[in-house]
Amino acid sequence: MLTIYGAPHSRAFRVIWLANEIGIPYRLIPVAFGAPDSECKKPWYLQLNPNGKVPTIDDDGFILWESAAINLYLAEKHKSWIYPSSLHGRGLLLQWTLFVANELEPAIITVLRNRIILPVDQRNAVLADEAEDKLRRLFDILETELRVSSFFAGGQWGLADLMIACVLYIVHIRLKMDITGWPRLDSWTRASVERPAALIARKLREPL
Repeated sequence: MLTIYGAPHSRAFRVIWLANEIGIPYRLIPVAFGAPDSECKKPWYLQLNPNGKVPTIDDDGFILWESAAINLYLAEKHKSWIYPSSLHGRGLLLQWTLFVANELEPAIITVLRNRIILPVDQRNAVLADEAEDKLRRLFDILETELRVSSFFAGGQWGLADLMIACVLYIVHIRLKMDITGWPRLDSWTRASVERPAALIARKLREPL
């Protein structure tokens, strides 16, 4: 059985969502993160993941960390409908996965930290404003793509959509940013985070 180490309010969320989306049986081992003395910094966990972050999986003895790598691996291994069957589809999946990792998620995290997570006296409003400006430009890119296609890597909702939706969930639920100015993106995000598998994953982390 697949074992997922992590916390539902971490990037383990996207692995939990995927497992429920494609029907992979799993057990979740809670691993705290964030503080220097968190469980993810303990020797037993560092033997699994020397980077000391979550999530990590143990797939019948195969250890893998980094959430994007985990999801790409699981979707391909299980020959799931969620994984693109064409070379072009897989190229688009990689494009959007890297877009999330390099552009979208860092900006969202900057806003989250400086609007919600950090103590008030440690927040930097300038950084948050700059990140929100960047997010608006990135939302333009996503909105434009959804004018061409209903989904991000093919003719149906798939893994690229899940990877994007996992971070826009933060925008929608935690930051409560108004994205109605991007109507296609707003509608797509709402539909994505209300999928049955998403609701299962969300139930583990809400309310925060």
